[in-house]
Amino acid sequence: MLDERLSLAASLYEPCDWGADIGTDHALLPCHLLRQRICQRMIASDVSPKALGHARENLTRQGLIDRAEVVLADGLDAVTRPCGCISVMGMGGETMADILHRGQGRLQGAVLVLGAHTELHLVRQAIQDVGYHMVAERLCRAATRFYVFWRCEVGEEALSPEEIRYGKLLWQEDTPLLREYAAWRKRIHQERLNGLQSATCPDEQAINEAQSDIAWYRKKMEGFPC
Repeated sequence: MLDERLSLAASLYEPCDWGADIGTDHALLPCHLLRQRICQRMIASDVSPKALGHARENLTRQGLIDRAEVVLADGLDAVTRPCGCISVMGMGGETMADILHRGQGRLQGAVLVLGAHTELHLVRQAIQDVGYHMVAERLCRAATRFYVFWRCEVGEEALSPEEIRYGKLLWQEDTPLLREYAAWRKRIHQERLNGLQSATCPDEQAINEAQSDIAWYRKKMEGFPC
């Protein structure tokens, strides 16, 4: 049974012969995709030998190991064959952006399903840098945390600096969850600002960024219909 985060990722996946899940952890997503025949075969990759041990156990227990390649590799180095869809999830935005930049040559036109925990603007910029664009930007909440996922396809789209920092497609539909997300992001930036302002040597640039972020989310919240 997938949680909200992995269920959203699965819903964005492109049906294909070979898929790849980078940062697979326990391979819960590959197991689901293989069981549902969304992907006929999967590369399940991680940099952690311990995580890959759990991944192999799960795939074996569910009778799926013969349709999977379990690979110890850094980022997109695991993609040694053309894949119809590649997911990269469960890491910070800086790490994910680096993975996309370094592994650009291994994408080969695959649909991308991406979900970063932090620094979402770095991922949006990297998507542009590697010649992709977002066709879906979706939100979910798992436990007490919100997650943003993207489905990306080949093709260039020039986003504005504001759209890179805060998102574009995400804000096209007003939902209660989106309102809660805006309030959550505003609260996070306010807490960051409080910490920056109390520092012995305040970082003025970081303070200005936090203030701008707070103002943006406040304006977005005020723009929601009552």
